[in-house]
Amino acid sequence: MSISSKAGHHIPLVYRDSLKHLSLCNVPRNYQWKSFVSDSVQENIEFANLKHLEIYYKLDSQRYGSGEQSSGPSTLSFPKLKRLYLFRCYEHCQLLESAMLPEKLENVYLHCAPFLLVHLLSHRWEFIDNLEVNIEAGAIDNPRYFFRHTNMLFGNKCLAQNSSLTLGELPNIPHMNALNWSRMTSLTIIYQLEVRQLLVLLEKMPSLTKLAVLSLDVGSLPASIANEKHVKKYKCAENNTLTFAKLNAVNVKPCGPNYLAFIRYFVLKYASLEHLCVSPSALFYTRALVEAYSQVCPHLATTGVFASSELY
Repeated sequence: MSISSKAGHHIPLVYRDSLKHLSLCNVPRNYQWKSFVSDSVQENIEFANLKHLEIYYKLDSQRYGSGEQSSGPSTLSFPKLKRLYLFRCYEHCQLLESAMLPEKLENVYLHCAPFLLVHLLSHRWEFIDNLEVNIEAGAIDNPRYFFRHTNMLFGNKCLAQNSSLTLGELPNIPHMNALNWSRMTSLTIIYQLEVRQLLVLLEKMPSLTKLAVLSLDVGSLPASIANEKHVKKYKCAENNTLTFAKLNAVNVKPCGPNYLAFIRYFVLKYASLEHLCVSPSALFYTRALVEAYSQVCPHLATTGVFASSELY
């Protein structure tokens, strides 16, 4: 169903009670759920059997404003909801701020402005099977606020069995030691990330199973990586959790010495890898490297190496 900002839409009570899957697109930023019901005097809205809810908010040139908290019914309830997906959610959101949701959910996906993260923490959720958060580049205007709440979402208070974060860009981290993403299982960073930043991040994510860096800057490397003699000290660790990595280089020749040196380090450091995606021009080098080191690290014999355009 597409929602127009000029015309009201409602679902009669008899259908609301039986509805199990609801997808709304083109939803205005200032949308109010009270306009969704035909009985104007009704203050409480309940979707008694809804299990799947996805909302695509309307694209707007004015993004990431804090907005004003929209008025709505005194109660918005989804007692049997299992899967919640919110796309382009850049304003105050009644669903996150005040709706009554179950204590256990299967999937929560939130493509949002950073200030809404606090509302994920305010719900009394006991468990979420899969939690995915997507923050676009340019959206994080307060890094301290962002890291404080992501530390809780992906750290010791994480309620999700699988927790995923996609960042347009990594904001400046003044105190890296304070970062706690220990329960994060998947991280994607779209815009430029330096190798030094990536190495520190990896130390803070011991549960990570999937990593995708789409624009890796290998312009400068720590001496411990650039020097092949130093790299040899990295034995294939037994307790690694990382099984998938996509490392796509930018700003240098993808098959340049720095990028190849980092790939060599990565192959030795993360022996748990099952799939490794590299820049296309480094594909044959990486495959030969993995084959050569499989004599020392037998697990690498089963590692698949692909061009970064092949897998995600």
